[in-house]
Amino acid sequence: MRWWQIRRLFVGLLGPALLVACRSSKRMEKTNPQDGLVYVWVAGGSYYTGCTSDDGEYMGRERHRQLIVIDRGFWMGKTEVTQAAFERVMGVNPSRYRARLHPVEQVDWEAARTYCSRIGMRLPTESEWEFAAAGGIDAPRYGPVDSIAWYDPNSGDSTHDVGGKQPNAYGLYDMLGNVWEWVEDQSNVDPHRKIMKGGSFYNISRDIRMPNRETPVEDMRHRNVGFRCVAN
Repeated sequence: MRWWQIRRLFVGLLGPALLVACRSSKRMEKTNPQDGLVYVWVAGGSYYTGCTSDDGEYMGRERHRQLIVIDRGFWMGKTEVTQAAFERVMGVNPSRYRARLHPVEQVDWEAARTYCSRIGMRLPTESEWEFAAAGGIDAPRYGPVDSIAWYDPNSGDSTHDVGGKQPNAYGLYDMLGNVWEWVEDQSNVDPHRKIMKGGSFYNISRDIRMPNRETPVEDMRHRNVGFRCVAN
């Protein structure tokens, strides 16, 4: 058999597999015309919530270690909602650190839900948020903290333009750091306390971890709290 026949046979055998790999690795993105932000498709799958046994930064407020299945894929904001987008949709900008491409902050849970509803979307569940943030890995962070997050040692006590650090494997920026992000879920103890994820520019590295969570009151408006939206 000549070399070109061997090559044709090789390509014929592996071609479909290579095509599938190419298609699966191609990232799907779209722009929501209501807020002008880009959204990334996150296919369904499964992941482990909670901390691994060797996580020395475990704080006791994370969920118990267990397998979570995400049955349906969803679109998620490539970045946190910016001040420009929030003002475009809501007509106001409540933020302390004013800059069009900084994440909006000082937004309470209900205002975040209202924004997402107005653009035909919603807040993510805690499981959706964690699954998207992980980007297919089973670790507290999707990269070295200084490379992926604005947090206390490198932020200068301020938010920064979204997308300024390295994204995760799904192409999502600032899933850790910059601002905390509201999710839909509420505390098991008090329904008026909601869950936020990801840590912020104001937090130390121990807080900048995917399993970590805080449960503030739903009407809290703080300079380091923002959000992003999803839709199935």
